[in-house]
Amino acid sequence: MDTDTIMRQLDDLGVSIVSNGQDLTLEPFSRVPEQLRDEIRLCKPDLLNQLPVRRPLDSELSDIVRHVREDGYVLLWSNVLEDSVAFIQSDFDPVGLPTGFTAYTLDELSLLFADTSLSADSLRLIHVAKQYGGKVTDVS
Repeated sequence: MDTDTIMRQLDDLGVSIVSNGQDLTLEPFSRVPEQLRDEIRLCKPDLLNQLPVRRPLDSELSDIVRHVREDGYVLLWSNVLEDSVAFIQSDFDPVGLPTGFTAYTLDELSLLFADTSLSADSLRLIHVAKQYGGKVTDVS
């Protein structure tokens, strides 16, 4: 079974499927027949790559922005990127961050969160570019 067929069957069952980059969430899970669950397990990597990544709730994003504005930066672990990231004020010098954190400005964060169609693979590709000194200027 291919991912399009799985998505159509889930839609017919009234089940939503969401990716957080590593895992899939099916709601309500109880509506998914065992046979379809098995197919989803088999196609999980393809589904993860096809689905947009679920973004944090607005309250989570607001907390991140508040910490950045108050402290100049916030350090986080990204499950999607499987790496340490730092969100910083535009005028914060990332040299002051602990080793191993890739810095994103609030402007870059806003661009990334504005595009809900970005897949986990797209975010990982952007992250690699950031690790080599790239900047997020547009995501379309």
